Amino acid sequence: MLAGHDTFINDMMKRCGCVNVFEMHASRYPVVTNAELSKSNMELILLSSEPFPFKEKHISELKAICPKAQIMLVDGEMFSWYGSRLLKAAGYLKRL
Repeated sequence: MLAGHDTFINDMMKRCGCVNVFEMHASRYPVVTNAELSKSNMELILLSSEPFPFKEKHISELKAICPKAQIMLVDGEMFSWYGSRLLKAAGYLKRL
C-alpha cells in the first residue's frame, strides 16, 4: 500500500520536492503489485515507521524489486502526523 493523491503524506512529499509516481492512481492509498513497483522506475522509496513499522529486512525485499531505487527508513510522524510535530518536520525532511 502506498500514499497516493489527496493525502497529507503526498502533500508533505511535494513540499520536499519529491514527485509521487503513484499520485495519479485512482485510490488515495493504492495497493500495488510488485510488478507495478518494478515498472515505476522509482528513484527513492521511503519506508515509514508507521502505520506499518518497516524494518531493515523490508529494504532488502524492496531492493530485489526496485534495484535502482534508494530505500530509506523514515520517521512516519514527520510525514503523516500534523499538528505540533510539523515544527520539527521541516528540519527532519531537509536532513533526509
